[in-house]
Amino acid sequence: MRLNRKYKAFFLLLSFVCLCISIFVFWNNNRKQLNSSLPIITKVTYLELPGWKNGEIFTAKIALEESCKKILKKQDTTTIKFFDILINLDGYKAFCVQLNNVKNNKELKKLVEGNFYPVKIEASKEQTLFTGYIELEIKGRLEFSQSDAPNAAPIYKRPNNLITIDLGQFDDDLKNKKITGFIEKNQFVPAFTREQIEKDNIYKDNIIAYIDDPARAYFLHIQGSGTIKLSNGKNISVGYDGDNGHEYFSIGRKLIKDGIISKENMSMQSITNWMQKNKKEATLLRYNNKRFIFFKERVRAAGPIGASGVVVTPMHSAAIDNNFLPYHLPLWVDVQNFFTDRSDQKYSNFFLAQDTGAAIKGPTRIDLFLGKGAYSEKIAGRLNSSGSLWAFIPK
Repeated sequence: MRLNRKYKAFFLLLSFVCLCISIFVFWNNNRKQLNSSLPIITKVTYLELPGWKNGEIFTAKIALEESCKKILKKQDTTTIKFFDILINLDGYKAFCVQLNNVKNNKELKKLVEGNFYPVKIEASKEQTLFTGYIELEIKGRLEFSQSDAPNAAPIYKRPNNLITIDLGQFDDDLKNKKITGFIEKNQFVPAFTREQIEKDNIYKDNIIAYIDDPARAYFLHIQGSGTIKLSNGKNISVGYDGDNGHEYFSIGRKLIKDGIISKENMSMQSITNWMQKNKKEATLLRYNNKRFIFFKERVRAAGPIGASGVVVTPMHSAAIDNNFLPYHLPLWVDVQNFFTDRSDQKYSNFFLAQDTGAAIKGPTRIDLFLGKGAYSEKIAGRLNSSGSLWAFIPK
């Protein structure tokens, strides 16, 4: 009996998925053997949290309300594994029910202390590292203009034929592992790289807008969301809507390695300046990062949407590695070198694990969402600091 093309494509895709599962299982088993040591989790008191006593956390209520929308929808029997700790969500739900009645900073602290206990998270092999990301504000246009912005770079909406397969649905050991590609001539093939997409203008029918400065367009890919200020005075907001599945490559590390920008002077601003002065070299450098981001327009009234499905809150939402930290886990951060324009550069406050990112790897690697605007961009552009991390566990 002969199979039609539809079924041939299905069986080819199924065979490819099975092969990928086998490869990932082998890789994960070896990875577990190589990285068997878990982070050190130590129960502490609130008095041991730097800045907790005098800290202003009431502005985190908005972020907490966003996470509570998700927590309250979970089944009563739901438990979440946090390393060796099995979290029962009853305590978190009880906190969420009472959150609406909180009117000030003192009341919120009291409610947190009554429903959570703090633990310190220390990686056995790596230091805690904090970076920052923002909602980028950039200039752009809906139509290409050779006279006004001859080097403008397009951003695209997600192509309909792009397929992302969640391998975790096939094997629990592959949780959070995905592969991305599309069907071509009855075969499942990897998605196009950044270089292929940009050189061949493959998705020309999917263009949302043109960004005047290619360097700023690249950082829109890195930040994942932004507001595009159009030449007619209007704005459109865009947010992450998927990627091509390729691994992220840090061009900042490449610039340091090649001696172009020193580690001390590395920042989003220094990379942007170098790109603007070295357009041809910058284009070739960007091709090293094969990962490519697709966007969608979003309602301006709402902020960027994190990977957990909630609107992220400036100065209180964090991107984490969801392989280690569960979404909506409350965190306390103590960043050593946050501010660059103050004598006391430290920053401590309450954050929620509500997002993730391709470059965020490990249990103590945290990317803080800082909002938008010139000052936030200045901090995020240079933030690459050590510090300490705690989590709040529901009682």
